[in-house]
Amino acid sequence: MNNLTCHYVPRLDGVPATVLGRLFPEPSITAPLLSLLQESGIDGFNLSGIVVLKDDAPVLFLPLFETRFDLSAFVEGWIKKSLKLAGRLIPSVFQPRVLGVGLVEGEWSEIGIDPRIDEGTLDAASNMALNALQALAVERKSDMVVLYNFNQYGKLPRAVFEKFNRVQYRSCARLPINFNSMEEYLSRLSSGARKDLNRKMRVAPEVRVVRSRTISPFLDRIYKLYRDTVERSPMALGLHNRLFFEKICEKIPGAEYMLYFVQEELVAFNLLVVKQEAMVDSYFCMDHELGRKYNLYVLSWLENVRTCVERKIPLYYAGQGTEKTKAHLGATFIPSFILFKHRKPVFDRLLVRQPAMINKVLSLLGFWPAVPPGRLVCSGPGRPKQILVRSLDPAEQTNEQKRGERLHCLKKA
Repeated sequence: MNNLTCHYVPRLDGVPATVLGRLFPEPSITAPLLSLLQESGIDGFNLSGIVVLKDDAPVLFLPLFETRFDLSAFVEGWIKKSLKLAGRLIPSVFQPRVLGVGLVEGEWSEIGIDPRIDEGTLDAASNMALNALQALAVERKSDMVVLYNFNQYGKLPRAVFEKFNRVQYRSCARLPINFNSMEEYLSRLSSGARKDLNRKMRVAPEVRVVRSRTISPFLDRIYKLYRDTVERSPMALGLHNRLFFEKICEKIPGAEYMLYFVQEELVAFNLLVVKQEAMVDSYFCMDHELGRKYNLYVLSWLENVRTCVERKIPLYYAGQGTEKTKAHLGATFIPSFILFKHRKPVFDRLLVRQPAMINKVLSLLGFWPAVPPGRLVCSGPGRPKQILVRSLDPAEQTNEQKRGERLHCLKKA
């Protein structure tokens, strides 16, 4: 019989760092990220966790967040006014109190699991944790329980797919570095993309690029660029405090900044986590006017690809958003999703019966775009695999799929 117990811990770092490292083994950076997020905090969020122990040793950990999710914050114009009015009339739907599982930071969310745990114990621990989650939601009077920003690598137990509703979320861009030079990379892009890059890179000599893990002299400017970028974003969830950017290079192995200067003024920064398994692009923030003038996003993309080529890093994870631009630059996409359950069964039934309509409405409102056509990620029995489709021609897609040209997806670095 499994000797399991379950506890609520009021902090994300509610278990020792060594234990978190075992539950979120490398190449994941989730363990140190949990501690950093707890230390720095996120405005409007309460961070905590649920831990399941076997014989007093933690074997499963759910990172939790609590917040009030105001849908009107993510749209503009008449839709914003309409949602604000709807929020006053039906706050549990349009301004719900949310108890979430996952991270509001990082490429995607995952739960912590002891890699030595057997399947039977894992199923029992998962059920215990989910029951504790529902009990906590009742205690907190949460309107919705949400499993936020997961994909096939999030290690979710099977039971959640039976108990929760599901909608698609923003896909994570991924570029396999299966070429040996920048010339080879560029040769794989369309002629239109190459011409566009050549045009945009004419101003590159006017930009000075500095790689650094010591950003104290620039911290004020970095945080301002971040806040300005968040204000422009249609889908920003929470606001980091300044301490997050100050401490990340100290707390997260491989974290570093790429700083972009024009006439000695810092006009953009790119926060990366660079490890031998993969490079993860966490944040790109820029002065809107100068960033567009000097094509700094494209410049940062090429700098990151060049770093991966030079260091022989096999994967570049480029984050969520700007799907059209990333597809133009050769990226493929890993679909993400949100699982949720509303405390009022009538809303649950509505959302379950109309998933296509809900996805379409959310897409039209600008909450997330569809995955660009011709860039597919799929999974089947066993280890998920990705099909890289280099052309939008349907016949060529079929031939490539028949040839079985597949790329294994690496777990988040």
